[in-house]
Amino acid sequence: MDKLGNILPRVLRRQPGGGRLLGTQVASAFRAMIGSEPARLCDEVELRSGALVVTTSSPALAHQLRLDSEMIVARLNGMDLGRRVRSLRVRIGRSALME
Repeated sequence: MDKLGNILPRVLRRQPGGGRLLGTQVASAFRAMIGSEPARLCDEVELRSGALVVTTSSPALAHQLRLDSEMIVARLNGMDLGRRVRSLRVRIGRSALME
């Protein structure tokens, strides 16, 4: 018998909107990992087809996230969140939701 934590991501992926829920978990884990102050500067964090897309209005934060992208991806994948992050893409500017 499998533990619920082992099968939950697989079951959620099959449900309508389940992939979006798992993407939200990845985004939440990313925000917790970088800390509250840098997370405040992230206007949008979204998982799209395996790429974690972060939009920030801070050029300094964007630069640091790009430098640390391999480590961030490895840490997120090590958390076993149900979705695999293949890459981190950082954009400078405001998200479409903020405008």
